[in-house]
Amino acid sequence: MPPPTAYTEKDAFWYLHLTPEQQAALDLFTTHLKTKALLLKGHDDKYTLLRFLKARQWDTAKATVMYHDMVKWRHDHKVDDMYSCFEYPELLEVFPVYPHFYHKQDKFGRPVYIELLGKTDCTKILQHTTLERLLDYHIFTWERFERLLLPVCTQIVGKPMATTCVIIDLSGLSLKNFTWAAQRLLTTVAKIDQDYYPEHLGQMFIINTPFIFKTIWAVVYPLLEERTRKKIHVLGHDYQRTLRDVIPEDNLLVEYGGRSVHPDPVSSIGAWCEVEEMKASSWLPLPRKEGSTQALPGGEAAAATVGVVS
Repeated sequence: MPPPTAYTEKDAFWYLHLTPEQQAALDLFTTHLKTKALLLKGHDDKYTLLRFLKARQWDTAKATVMYHDMVKWRHDHKVDDMYSCFEYPELLEVFPVYPHFYHKQDKFGRPVYIELLGKTDCTKILQHTTLERLLDYHIFTWERFERLLLPVCTQIVGKPMATTCVIIDLSGLSLKNFTWAAQRLLTTVAKIDQDYYPEHLGQMFIINTPFIFKTIWAVVYPLLEERTRKKIHVLGHDYQRTLRDVIPEDNLLVEYGGRSVHPDPVSSIGAWCEVEEMKASSWLPLPRKEGSTQALPGGEAAAATVGVVS
């Protein structure tokens, strides 16, 4: 796959640069949802509605169906209650076999999510947790991304943030990583991401691809909608210049051609760590002990969300 073409601030903040036709679609979509009493509190802001519209190529009828399905799914899965009450003590056992984290921001101010997929072992993950619990964790991290990380990044950057930049590192990947459980997880995660949290992906860079990647990609590719595929850039081993074009060297990990050092495979580091709203919030879904405080993002026990594929 060829390297990405020039990516501008207008591309990154597409939701701030609407055409007259897109603005008209937003107005119609908003009016329709209000008239039908379909708007869900907390998911009724302009940028959320724009994400659903874009996901359905600005077709208000199709976007209405998608939005309604999201509302029903949240109700059926009691997502709000789950987010406020979810505890995942096995997370500390999962981290070593599923390393993932946020590391600073790209040149547009978007949080950079990194997943070391080549070091992920789904068989070992399921020795510590169940697939259902892992999916609940996935949903929890999406909620944390929308409720906590994006608002804080918006405050830091000074403009609305709605997307993320993703690096998927496949170094060490082999077919043993791609078990039946891994395929089932990928299928379910792709549906959740694309149907209920659409258009949060700004760009994704897949790096250090091994020879067997073509085999695995042939299975994963059909799971992704065309709008998602266009955001994904497979860079192989020649990726450092492309990453430096998107992520300032001071924010890019040393191993990827930058100057930033990462303390361990799970900690999340970023300017958001110093924002009061983040300090006062729970980052990890770990049980709280009476009289104790939870580790903050950027601390030794901190971690980030699962991959973003929409």
